[in-house]
Amino acid sequence: MINSTAQDPQPCVLLPWDTNFFGFRIGRVKDSQLTEISTAAILEWSEKQNIRCLYFSGDGTHAETLQLAFRAGFQFIDVRVELALSLESTSAYSEPEDVIRSASPTDLGNLQALARKSHYDTRFFKDLGFPRHRAQDLYGEWIQRDLKIHHVIMATCPGERDRPAGYITCQIDPEIRQGRIGLIAVDTQSQGKGIGRALVHAGLNWFRASHCSIVNVATQASNLPALRLYQAVGFRHIESSVWFHHWFPSTHELQ
Repeated sequence: MINSTAQDPQPCVLLPWDTNFFGFRIGRVKDSQLTEISTAAILEWSEKQNIRCLYFSGDGTHAETLQLAFRAGFQFIDVRVELALSLESTSAYSEPEDVIRSASPTDLGNLQALARKSHYDTRFFKDLGFPRHRAQDLYGEWIQRDLKIHHVIMATCPGERDRPAGYITCQIDPEIRQGRIGLIAVDTQSQGKGIGRALVHAGLNWFRASHCSIVNVATQASNLPALRLYQAVGFRHIESSVWFHHWFPSTHELQ
């Protein structure tokens, strides 16, 4: 992406939800590439805005961006991999009806319990600047939001329709009718039994029934089981980016 700082006087954006959730001011760099000029503008903006943590999703193919990010004090956190699948190239999957079902509001407590102990491979756990218990709470809030405004499919434990063995969250961009997988998790006691694949199949069936043609998902390059699962189902890599976080002095607390 070409840097647009010259045209946009604000090189970053404040993230109100993240700020309120974690209790300190958090922002995000708008562009994926850095120059000497844009880097200086980013640091100046962060100082004026009393930013505590700044997210930057950088172009890993742009050598100058990587060098400038490190020199400016950004910490490497993770590599984000974006994948996509065309539903036109696949057919509907069969689902184990006794295991897979749509989640309902009464499942929230059990889903949150699973969410809080999953997703440890994400950037909020890899960055020790975020308190671990708040990172757990983040995914509890996430699954609650997805259950309320998107669609959640869960796999249940044998003989226990109320206890989730795993879940997948699905959302749709209504303007372009593209689907996105948000979260997917399988309880540690249920792993290795094909539940992850069954959940992805159920999600793709739901997207197809909702008239989506493309489904996207993002995961971490270090999450090899997830990458293998998505690729085995038919997802293909479309782009990668590098997640950086910049932590500023702790005097920048939320006021």
